[in-house]
Amino acid sequence: MNEVKNKNLFIRVSQKEKNIIELNAEKCGLSVSEYLRQRALGYMPRAVLPEVFFSFNDKLDELCVACEGKISPNTEEKIIALIDNITEELILPKRERMVI
Repeated sequence: MNEVKNKNLFIRVSQKEKNIIELNAEKCGLSVSEYLRQRALGYMPRAVLPEVFFSFNDKLDELCVACEGKISPNTEEKIIALIDNITEELILPKRERMVI
């Protein structure tokens, strides 16, 4: 579902606003266009996480594999839910309420 993006919008911003927008886009690993598009469509892009987070996440995954079959299903379910919550909070963009 890749729509062709061939329409332009032009906005005026101050130099300070431009600097802030560019910095925020860079922190998220996005182009200014993609950053503004996501913000305008109600998403809050996430800053790119440091490599240490992904190392930590890998260790959590290893823990789950090591514990598989050695802990109660309830505990395993809670660990998986915790990892899913961490991923959702830190990685996935959040959808904001649309103002119409």
